[in-house]
Amino acid sequence: MDIKSIIRKKRLKEELTKDEIKYFVGKLNKGEITEAQAAALMSYIYINGLTEEEILNLSVSMAESGDMIDLSDISANIVDKHSTGGIGDKATILLMPILASLGIPVAKISSRGYGISGGTIDKLESIPGFRADLSTEEFKQNIKDNNVCIMNQGLNLAPAEGKMYKLRNEVACENSLPIIAASLMSLKLATGSNKIVFDITSGKGTYIETKDEAKRLSKLLVKLGKDLDKEVACVITTMNQPLGTSVGHNLEMKETIMALRGIISEDLGNVVEALGSIMIALATDNKDLDANAKMIKEAIRSGAAFEKFKEMIATQGGDTEYIEDPELFERSKYIMPVLSTETGTVEEIDADIVGSIAVYLGAGRMKDEGKINRTAGITLNKKIGDQVTVGETLAYIHTDEDTKINGTTQNLKEAFKITNKRINFNSRILEIVK
Repeated sequence: MDIKSIIRKKRLKEELTKDEIKYFVGKLNKGEITEAQAAALMSYIYINGLTEEEILNLSVSMAESGDMIDLSDISANIVDKHSTGGIGDKATILLMPILASLGIPVAKISSRGYGISGGTIDKLESIPGFRADLSTEEFKQNIKDNNVCIMNQGLNLAPAEGKMYKLRNEVACENSLPIIAASLMSLKLATGSNKIVFDITSGKGTYIETKDEAKRLSKLLVKLGKDLDKEVACVITTMNQPLGTSVGHNLEMKETIMALRGIISEDLGNVVEALGSIMIALATDNKDLDANAKMIKEAIRSGAAFEKFKEMIATQGGDTEYIEDPELFERSKYIMPVLSTETGTVEEIDADIVGSIAVYLGAGRMKDEGKINRTAGITLNKKIGDQVTVGETLAYIHTDEDTKINGTTQNLKEAFKITNKRINFNSRILEIVK
């Protein structure tokens, strides 16, 4: 067996065996194949696809490339939520303390951001002192003590998946549904969670452009879950605008803290309640999603979720003064308004444009070792369905570089589609697959 024969086999649209997939993953993980060889195989997988059996074997091989966490001694129902990425997506950070405050253990392994979708770990690391590079023992102890913990994937958890993730982005195969499914499931296998809700975002600014693609991915994940003895549900959401009102690390943390205090945008609340309701249904006997949504609202209203968030941050070394007073987060040197040149109703906000501008301002990295500017980003003053008049502020640009203001102001204005039609708020939830 050698890598060239495996590449040749996939080029000819033949099915790879379990041993061949394990051989490729092992060699990739150890750096024993060239970048050209890895890219070639990735490209042929992208073009010719994988069978369900190949996806299953790829998931297991990537999970077994590193440490595997066993959480069965903590609870029989460890729940996890994972998003395929979206602009302004801070739902994961909100859901962790909400569910934990309801007595449901939440174990989360995440990563730092790459591309236009900000990483959950990056956002939390905006809080001074916060540590996500934990040992497995710390991770498990935090879950036992607090019902919640998040750790960085960057240790030795599914390391081959991390290399695969980087590779598929570098060779423009980021929207390969079989590889996405295998990558996502490998992380869940490594984490030890047995109840998993996937937020499958579709539309501009995501890897998955259409609802049909999102549904195919969802069905793949549910089938994989059954094969691996994991209970999986997928919520397909639309990215017809950035989620919430902010994009950028410090800005999103401030929004998250205010949301836990009860000040939350309608669309963000919509997504949090939908995902959280299904997480509760998987982890408990409470199958009434409407009743579960009320529990989520009460956890926020009572302050229980906010207090659990402070506990989680403190346990992982973060400075809770920033949670008590989010105005402590550093701001950009320049905060410039983007003014409307039209009158009407906001019909759409192109999340791809918003995300790309945020990266250009410094709020994202296009290389895995790249630096980010935690103060940079965008805040939205108008959302879909809002009325706007000429000269009114659509959004604000946050940057430390005055040379980036003029161009980004015009580009961000073009992200807003304004119509004379009446536009009402529609749920971001397109479908639930389980």
